[in-house]
Amino acid sequence: MNPGRPLAIIGLGCVGAPGIGLAAQHAALASGASFLATFSTSGLPLAARLPVGRVAGLTCGAHGRTAALALLATQEALTAAGLDARARHDLGLVVGTCTAGLTESEVRHFAVGNGENSGNLPGKSVQGSGDEVYRHQQAHRVTQFLAARLGLRGPQGTHSVACASAAAAVIEGAELVRAGICPAVVVVGADALCRVTMAGFTSLMLVDPAGCRPFTENRGGMSLGEGAGALVIADPAWARARGARPVAAFLGWGSRADGHHPTTPDPSGAGLAAAVRDSLADAGVLPGNIGYVSAHGTGTRDNDQVESAVLSSIFGKIPVASSKRTYGHSMGACAAIEAVGCCLALSAQRLWPSAGAEGDFGGVEVVRSARAADLDVVASTTLAFGGVDACLVFARSERVA
Repeated sequence: MNPGRPLAIIGLGCVGAPGIGLAAQHAALASGASFLATFSTSGLPLAARLPVGRVAGLTCGAHGRTAALALLATQEALTAAGLDARARHDLGLVVGTCTAGLTESEVRHFAVGNGENSGNLPGKSVQGSGDEVYRHQQAHRVTQFLAARLGLRGPQGTHSVACASAAAAVIEGAELVRAGICPAVVVVGADALCRVTMAGFTSLMLVDPAGCRPFTENRGGMSLGEGAGALVIADPAWARARGARPVAAFLGWGSRADGHHPTTPDPSGAGLAAAVRDSLADAGVLPGNIGYVSAHGTGTRDNDQVESAVLSSIFGKIPVASSKRTYGHSMGACAAIEAVGCCLALSAQRLWPSAGAEGDFGGVEVVRSARAADLDVVASTTLAFGGVDACLVFARSERVA
């Protein structure tokens, strides 16, 4: 093995269906409860009959719902890290998102199509590339907004690779710090619910009308959600010099693209298995060192079967849980939200349960209720459309303290 350099995670922030802030996420993960619900809105008609994970009470500015979610999570992470305006100047920023400003541009598109008065709609013009609403649809606009609003002047990056978007953001952020390009990086995953994702997954017959039930024999598909997760990843020496206390360590990563199918995982699981093994090598740990896996666990027939088979083949009967029934599938945000969950599990020394679990599945132990555990190293896996697979490895803060 040729492991990479461990890094310190010195700040966390999260927003999701359970509420705004880490306290809400901690309580939700410990309870093993589902926060999926239906709600009525003309902008998202499918949400009136399909359970989703929606953030209530969110105030959105001109930059849209995804940017608002990202801002809340990032502010919490920076505050937790104790980084004031001066300290933020050199920080990098890497964002993963799929929808960006699509939620708002959809509203405008349908309103204009219905002949509504453009004077009552956001943006300066009905047509033309200068319409600011449509500009916000571009993924990098979320990154630019956060950097300008929070005074982050270091390198910037944006990733939009389906459900692996936030995982890609974590990976790039970690490598920027490892390479000495910047002393610390804020990595953010954020996505808001929108028509395109809801209608798209429904048309693919991948949505369970009763709500997702990951790692169960009677699973019938996924449930969508929205939210944001943020982590401040820093060089350990820089963090110590600032008196910042790490909440966890980031040890390593692996990522592969198997290219098997646009929407279906490779049934052999070869790409995911390679990503997991790469992450262990980068982290400098053996399979037996991993005490818990926060799995992608969408609740679809193919994903859960492939993922559990891979995890079982590498780790044996390891404790595994999915948070998708708690949050819904938050798309580009999910890997960041699940990374936050891993850090909370390490801090609390507890296994989080898989909401809706009914028993063991596919050779792994599906955690059914929260319990104390002696956790040193944990992993989080991601399987995305296009065959993008990723695995992130986290450890107790003592590794970089």
